[in-house]
Amino acid sequence: MTAVEPGASLDGERLTDLLLRLLLDADLRARLADEGAEAVAADPGELECLASVDLAELDTTARRLRSQVWRPGSGGSLATTFPRSLRLLQDTGATESDLLTGFLRSPHFARFRLIPYTAPGLSAEEAFASYLLEGAEARALRDTVTHELMIALFTALTCEQPLSFVIEAEGIVPTERGHAAVRTYAPSSVATWGATTGGRPSGETQGADEAHYAYFTTPAGLAHGVVSGRVAEAFEAGPSERRETARRALARRGLW
Repeated sequence: MTAVEPGASLDGERLTDLLLRLLLDADLRARLADEGAEAVAADPGELECLASVDLAELDTTARRLRSQVWRPGSGGSLATTFPRSLRLLQDTGATESDLLTGFLRSPHFARFRLIPYTAPGLSAEEAFASYLLEGAEARALRDTVTHELMIALFTALTCEQPLSFVIEAEGIVPTERGHAAVRTYAPSSVATWGATTGGRPSGETQGADEAHYAYFTTPAGLAHGVVSGRVAEAFEAGPSERRETARRALARRGLW
């Protein structure tokens, strides 16, 4: 029989932390099942809580949580948000289970607001992209993760106001019609996305070392694609006549 010290109960914050660790850490759950609460508990308060855990219910809840994180919204999931990125990773031997487990154990997951309305946090998509980018060395993977994240963020900026999460991705600027951003990618990466300008690959992109790719929210929806260096001038940080000329040109096209 397990003895628990009187008054050792965990407060709300420590109890929440323990429960999240149990849900996110499969190794911890396995130790609890195999070795018992006394082998896992860090103090009498944790022992009191762990001694009362229903292991079958814990495993069921953990599986549901993994599914919730992988498919956080009724309209999409991490798998459908990052299809090209996941294919690139799977080509190196990574599985969806491996990636989800690594994400859940990473500090990036802690930046995702798991429980709605508790505190501001990143979207699951941006937290997951941060996790993928941390270990990404190949340019194609870095470009593709960034592109698919930008599509997700700009889709939300187009459809969801006010946002239910914060955005930490840099370089997203407000415009008269919404928001805009530009990123620089390898032309070989862009080619795999089928990106075109006017139905043809951008002339500046062909043979170039870098390709400018812009994203815009407008009342009509999301617009994105390869742009010229002159369009990219609209995103320069400092005020200049060149920047204002580019922004006026985009405004005439309903993009700024």
